[in-house]
Amino acid sequence: MAVTITQTDLKNALPDSSSTMHLSGLLKRVDVFRDQWGIPHINAENEHDVFFAQGFVTAQDRLWQMDADRHLALGRWSEWAGTSGVDQDRLLRAAGMGRTARLDYDVTSSEARAMLDAYAAGVNAFLDTTKSLPIEYTILEEKPDRWQPWHCLAVYKMRNTLLGTFEAKLFRTRLVRAIGPEKVAAILKGYPKGHLLSTPPGAVFEGPTLDGLELLSRIVEQLGRIDDDAFGSNGWSISGNFTRSGLPLIAGDSHRALDAPNVYYQGHLSCPEFSVIGFAVPGMPGALHFCHNAYVGWGMTHGGIDTQDLFIERFRDGGHEYAFRDAWLPASVNKETIHVRGAASVEMTITITHHGPVIAGEPQSGTAVAISDPGLIMGTPWPDAVRDVMRSKSVNELHESLRNWTDRVNNYAVADVHGNFGYLFAGKIPIRTETNGWQAVPGWTGEYEWQGYIPHEELPTAINPAVGYVVTCNQRVVGHEYPYYLGLTFSPEHRARRVQARLLELKAGQATVDDMATIHAERLSIPARILVSALDRVGLQDEDSVRAIERLRNWDYSIDRDLVEPTIYAKMRMKLTSWLAEQCLGDLAGDIFKGAAGGEEHVRHIVTEMLSALDVDDRAMLPEKHEWSNVLAQALQQAVVDLKQTLGNDMSTWQWGRVHGTRQRHLLSLVFPELAEHLDPPSIAAHGDGDTPLAGSYSLDDFTVTTGSVNRYIHDPSDWTKSLWIVPLGSSGHPGSSHYADQAVMWSNVQYIPQLWDWEQIRSDAESHQSLLPL
Repeated sequence: MAVTITQTDLKNALPDSSSTMHLSGLLKRVDVFRDQWGIPHINAENEHDVFFAQGFVTAQDRLWQMDADRHLALGRWSEWAGTSGVDQDRLLRAAGMGRTARLDYDVTSSEARAMLDAYAAGVNAFLDTTKSLPIEYTILEEKPDRWQPWHCLAVYKMRNTLLGTFEAKLFRTRLVRAIGPEKVAAILKGYPKGHLLSTPPGAVFEGPTLDGLELLSRIVEQLGRIDDDAFGSNGWSISGNFTRSGLPLIAGDSHRALDAPNVYYQGHLSCPEFSVIGFAVPGMPGALHFCHNAYVGWGMTHGGIDTQDLFIERFRDGGHEYAFRDAWLPASVNKETIHVRGAASVEMTITITHHGPVIAGEPQSGTAVAISDPGLIMGTPWPDAVRDVMRSKSVNELHESLRNWTDRVNNYAVADVHGNFGYLFAGKIPIRTETNGWQAVPGWTGEYEWQGYIPHEELPTAINPAVGYVVTCNQRVVGHEYPYYLGLTFSPEHRARRVQARLLELKAGQATVDDMATIHAERLSIPARILVSALDRVGLQDEDSVRAIERLRNWDYSIDRDLVEPTIYAKMRMKLTSWLAEQCLGDLAGDIFKGAAGGEEHVRHIVTEMLSALDVDDRAMLPEKHEWSNVLAQALQQAVVDLKQTLGNDMSTWQWGRVHGTRQRHLLSLVFPELAEHLDPPSIAAHGDGDTPLAGSYSLDDFTVTTGSVNRYIHDPSDWTKSLWIVPLGSSGHPGSSHYADQAVMWSNVQYIPQLWDWEQIRSDAESHQSLLPL
């Protein structure tokens, strides 16, 4: 039977954010001021209370989102979603985020545990006092469980731990078996020569092309017959020499899936020990990666580092023992039950070797795949870093505070009030050879074991570089001379090059926050320039193709939602990519376009090779008797035919925004599609694509935005009140709230709201004020 809700139901689910509350567990008075965008500013008299209040306030705004992430992390999503969640629950139960979250909590310092305890107490104080629950509990006919301190760590892991390389390695293992080592090595050539590095700033990669043929062939021989079934960002900082104030500036954005509600939650915490404003993960205390306190600011991008190895394990005794070197070792084997909404429960077995938990295959059959990840093997005290960074008073202190950071490995653009700026790199990276990066490796030989972790002191940094800027857009971190293996593949330089170019255009001593905002809006595409330039070699085709070529030749390569040219370019590129994938990947290309996990990365490698080849008219990757001119002509012709069918005959109406827009989906609208109109925010036309700093990535066969800027921020250490920020939707997770999507239009227009810092202004302009008092 279909579930129904009304607008009245949505309004009745909203929390009370203005009445004075008396709460058990609070030590002293806390004041919560919400600004006109509903963003909470929390003023407390001690550290315990500021985290307690953060837990309480986050539960007011985002309780169901926190709980959904908790269910996902603990492999309990099927309890709400039914049979559609079982496969995902199997993977997440096996990966063991809940298991390692408990271990992390146990090895964390007493100070950081107190932070987690206070936050959890605040969440539970909301559960004890609220007269309404989010609408999602009404839909599901459920109630939330009590919040445990280690749940904070589990929900953070849910949002970050599996953003790694394991899926691509699993797919590459399949790919090698399907098309052979030679063809895989031909498309996986690594970071292109001449592309920009993160460190040292301004340097380019001069290392050799990857050659994995020997390694792939050797590993295939060792593995023998195995079962085939067995999250981009920008950031930069500039020195005071560039700026009008004489102090550095930081800006950036995080590129992730566009969720409803937003993945990040804006907030401001203040107590005598520290004050910090930035973006939090709902369910996790503090402000983590895109923040500033009174002294230092930092913004994060994903480092793209390979920290997830896959080991093929040989088992015997029904999966209770596994081979390692010349011995059989006992595996940890546990039985668990997945409860499924509206269906029978599912029993599963979780098997763990010293390499980590088994995530693919069946140990009982004799062969399975275990994942080694620093965040999934043993407990690590990364919550200490969360607490310490908020108390940092300089760039150097911030660097030291990140010593205990574990996962993911991140790049940080940083600056402080003392005039220091630069780049930091933090995370737990295992020491091993490049061999482990290519695909799943034998676990029984002992050849591929980790040899500890890269020391924090030896991670690359760039503090106050002479060039006056740092740019980190997921490109390769360091050159080939770096002594440790970091990864085989990184994002190409396209976004980083455009950010660098815009920074170098700044006039010395003149840059302001507004200039940083214009760089956020940068939408010129380097790949579009390369592909369109190659059209000069294409002969005349049918009349529609000629008109399309003329438009493209007169284009400035801006992926603007109001232009027609990006639509033609994107459709042509999609046709070209699909054809090349079929030539390079054989039958598995179809799996990729159907959404096979880990497959899309291999298409990106093909696109990188295609762009390099087009730039110099290199035909090596083309089948025999094919030339780029003919291939491009066919792709363009097919693209125009498709666009006429979908958008009409009038080419002047094919604006990019007609096909390229947001479509955030609430998790429950996928389970209850009849509720989508109540739960899903409106769609909005969007600029950009996956190659432009103003990001708007889409899938291989549809232009709907799948990944974009889930936040934008600009920090000004010369005057923190000048700092700006924005998110794709709003501060509230309640679909009935006026703040559910009130930032969306500004976000799509690359506009901002002020990041309020001054307490006099916060109090005077507050939309609401709530006092939290000890019971």
